[in-house]
Amino acid sequence: MFCIHAPPSAARIECGAFARGAGRIWLWVPYSGPFAGSPAERLDGVPMTTLVTRLMTWLHGERVGKDSLGNCYFQERAKPTGRRRRRWVIYDGEDEASRVPPSWHAWLHYTTSDVPDSSKAAPPIWQKEHKPNLTGTAGAYRPPGHTLEGGKRAPATGDYEPWRPQ
Repeated sequence: MFCIHAPPSAARIECGAFARGAGRIWLWVPYSGPFAGSPAERLDGVPMTTLVTRLMTWLHGERVGKDSLGNCYFQERAKPTGRRRRRWVIYDGEDEASRVPPSWHAWLHYTTSDVPDSSKAAPPIWQKEHKPNLTGTAGAYRPPGHTLEGGKRAPATGDYEPWRPQ
């Protein structure tokens, strides 16, 4: 299967495969299966990032669950000998590792073998809603005195004594 990218103005991708026609003529056969469309489109409600990810998930993946943020979690279908089953996440939207809830993070890293159940328990009342990693954006934390915050620091209070070698 091949995907032909149209000019940017067309903003679409045509997927299909070349099938051998009569003699030496190859025909373009449009494809509308689970891998059709742009890489950002979904396969069974799951956004897929690359063609390789699509293919490997389709061939070897077993869907285990979905979290409250829409991320889907997979593991290998086959039970390999001599090693653990591979586990991975496919993000709903932008690939952002901080969007994996703690219970799913524990499952991904083999801390627990139990698949988290979203209907089991509500998060603790003290737990805040997810906030994305803002590093590199205008919303990133910058302490007072940072060059992008004006570069002016409050004067020292006198309780600081620098180290001086003897």
